[in-house]
Amino acid sequence: MDFLLQPLREDVRKLEYLGMLSQARELIRNDLANRRLPEAYRRRLEFELLRISLLMETYPLTEKEAFALFRKKFKAATKGEFQRLVASGMIDWRWIENERRFEKRFDINLAFKYKEYTKRMKPDKERIRRMKMVNKTISRLLKTKKPKSYKIVARITLRKKNGIGEKVRVWLPFPKEGFQQSDVKLMASSHPPIIASNEQLQRTVYMEGLDLDEFWVEFEYKITEWLGSKQKLGKSERPLDSDLKPKPPHVVFSDFLWNLLDLIFSGKDFRQLPPLERARIIYDYITLNVKYSYVLPYALYDNIPEYVATTLTGDCGFQALLFITLCRMVGIPARWQSGWFVLPWSASPHDWALIFTEEYGWVPVDLSFGGARRDDENLRLFYFTNLDGYRMFSNIDFQVDFDPPKRKFRLDPYDNQTGEMEYIDDFKETVIDLEHDMKVLSFEELK
Repeated sequence: MDFLLQPLREDVRKLEYLGMLSQARELIRNDLANRRLPEAYRRRLEFELLRISLLMETYPLTEKEAFALFRKKFKAATKGEFQRLVASGMIDWRWIENERRFEKRFDINLAFKYKEYTKRMKPDKERIRRMKMVNKTISRLLKTKKPKSYKIVARITLRKKNGIGEKVRVWLPFPKEGFQQSDVKLMASSHPPIIASNEQLQRTVYMEGLDLDEFWVEFEYKITEWLGSKQKLGKSERPLDSDLKPKPPHVVFSDFLWNLLDLIFSGKDFRQLPPLERARIIYDYITLNVKYSYVLPYALYDNIPEYVATTLTGDCGFQALLFITLCRMVGIPARWQSGWFVLPWSASPHDWALIFTEEYGWVPVDLSFGGARRDDENLRLFYFTNLDGYRMFSNIDFQVDFDPPKRKFRLDPYDNQTGEMEYIDDFKETVIDLEHDMKVLSFEELK
């Protein structure tokens, strides 16, 4: 993805900013058809066409539809209040083809960011249920120091919303073995599967079929709660050189982030501190200052860590990526781990981080789960070097290829938690109208 460091035509940027996306597309397509271009710049322009399609998909609501949603979700909501929030930038919208269009989850983000709207929104009973169960587990682990293991069977389904009867290739996430996860088995699949090697950094099940089909896999795995300073789950693997290096376009050691580190360490020389203490100071800064919020598709961001550091908002992956980048900058090997958050009754995508110290080996760090518990210091600190067992991970690196590789751009170029699809016919455009469904079929505590 280094091609994202290539410049984009200023007039294209201006047209996108003004929401004149059809004209921006026309300029890009004209350049691709009629100009001799360096290969990296050509890739940059082709990727921009995907970004424009994602923008239109991500801002689907008209102003009328957005106000109807606002009035439905928040008590005593008025038209004047809605208009003030739009004017102040507290509600996410963009000009799209001369019309205000609203981000599809603006209402939830409003509640994430502003306590007034959290109080006015109807209680999210499912979120409260999840939080209670996880907090109860953390409290048990803090008290007993005895991690449990679970055997889980789950299913992931992927479908295209508007199929046309053409052949497609599909990659679904599949659990890796290592660290806290073992005994992985494929139980069943909708199509003949090809399982990627466990050596793959992003492990998948590959299939082929028609775009009218539903593609699914069922798998079983064992997961163990991870007390990083008490167990040996991360001691068998040494860090790689890449665990300390930049990885453009997102993991970049920029002047801005060096200035941020000066702020985080209050001007002190971090080299005088033990590695685990350096990581803890960075963890404290992120979990105490960054508010969780849903984000646009990752492909729409030029530099994710800088976005989080400037806005102090971001989802689980955004927060993990800022943490990984800052840790590498201060000499701590850090890497990605992602897949699902899995409870006995549900599953959803989730990302977190791992760091390496000579004393403990690899240990987990979950920024968003820690930040969500900033009102209870014991619970917040649990997620620095410890992890609950409500997980499935299929990825241990960010921004790497599948096996077999995808020929066209991925819907998420960096991670894979819900699956990818592309047409076998290379002349067809990138598939973006995908739906997924994640189900937990059984959840058993092992004795």
